[in-house]
Amino acid sequence: MDTDSKPDYPALVIDGSGSEVFAGVLDENGQWLSQSRQSGAPLEHLFPTVEATLKQAALELSDLRSYLYCEGPGSVLGLRLCAMAIETWSRLYPQSAAYFAYNTLQLCAQLLCTDKDLPKRTLLVSDWKKGAWNAIEIIDGAAGATTVADDATIAEWEGAVYHLPQRKGWQKPPSNAQSIEYTPQRLPEVLTNANWMKPTQGVELYSSGVNTFAKWTPDRHRAT
Repeated sequence: MDTDSKPDYPALVIDGSGSEVFAGVLDENGQWLSQSRQSGAPLEHLFPTVEATLKQAALELSDLRSYLYCEGPGSVLGLRLCAMAIETWSRLYPQSAAYFAYNTLQLCAQLLCTDKDLPKRTLLVSDWKKGAWNAIEIIDGAAGATTVADDATIAEWEGAVYHLPQRKGWQKPPSNAQSIEYTPQRLPEVLTNANWMKPTQGVELYSSGVNTFAKWTPDRHRAT
């Protein structure tokens, strides 16, 4: 796929990575036509959130031309439910089958660079598993790739450390970290020249620990 391609509009943004389910519709100027978010279990709130967003924008699923989705890291259940929904809708309405992924930490890194006068070296982390964290290094205002940091790396980091809380935390935040809020509703602020957002062939979810992106399929994750 052409990595320079851009979403067609209207585009549905859908994000199930955090403690809230977020959905919004962007217009041709990259601004919100509507947005909605609901706290609680993704299984219960994903479809009502999307329905409310489309109703507010006076649109149907058949009117959409692309999907902007969060690939993670974050709530595994929320991300997979969003993936399943997008794949289903785009099969029903093939004209909407254009996919663009953004990474949870990459979005937060862009907003941190916008909001704060960061020091030369900044580390942004979120929980992965005990003793390991999803992480991005921000050096001189430029965010690197999403990777993994261990406890020692964070404890010895010389610079600012920020922590993004997520739905299920396996460990306490690092003692030297400042917590930030996840705000996908601010996506339009950093959408221009968003080289951290990429087109994908289908809905592809981030795989922590290997710095690769594994395509999500129902068969792969079906219980045995």
